[in-house]
Amino acid sequence: MSQDGGGGRHRHRAGRVAQVSAAAEPAGRRHHQRQGPWDAEDAPRDGRLRLDLGSVQLPVPRGARLKAEPDPSGPLRAVHAMVPEGRLTVSAFAAPRTGGLWPELVEELAAQLQKEGATIRRDRGEWGRELVARNGNTVARVVGVEGPRWMLRGVGTGPVQHALKLHGMLREMLRGTVVSRSSDPLPVRSLLPLEVPEDVPDEFADSLVESMPTKPRQITRPEGPVIPMMLPQRAGAGTSPGRS
Repeated sequence: MSQDGGGGRHRHRAGRVAQVSAAAEPAGRRHHQRQGPWDAEDAPRDGRLRLDLGSVQLPVPRGARLKAEPDPSGPLRAVHAMVPEGRLTVSAFAAPRTGGLWPELVEELAAQLQKEGATIRRDRGEWGRELVARNGNTVARVVGVEGPRWMLRGVGTGPVQHALKLHGMLREMLRGTVVSRSSDPLPVRSLLPLEVPEDVPDEFADSLVESMPTKPRQITRPEGPVIPMMLPQRAGAGTSPGRS
């Protein structure tokens, strides 16, 4: 369990900063370099407690219960934070160095959700484009943030009456998240590997272990918007370029 901003197994060399040219800088990246979410190389030493899941280190909201979502092949698809107001999920994906993945994905997701009957609203937040999908009394907000060779997606899903508080919690969780993207080439859009640490804090251990054998599901309530955990892969998709 990491207790410093860059903590856990993923530490960086002092003074090294990921460099991205201004021309190639995706929307929202300049902001998140100052406010978070953070690349592991730039993570603040803020003493904040984060759950280290390998590729992401998550600041779990106080009082949340964790629910693991395994893939049929065995690896984790996601770890959801269940709070009284709904469900929070933050996932990291491989992205190209030049950015531009989130603008593509947000439109693909909007088209898919609309086709499935959800009411769609496009919004703008502190990181740029956001998507709000509503079905009945359930609403989901989807936020994307692009970093160096990764893209972070946050989803907050719950009843309409709790949406304002839930989505505020989602933003706070995103701001404190640290992403550790390995130097290995990965197909663009692929989920960065997740793993459950051995030293899960006691307040999360029981709920996380109980959820491990459950059948994989999409993050939804039966009456709510369906947000697929895995991103659609394009035919002939290549790998994310390595660091220079």
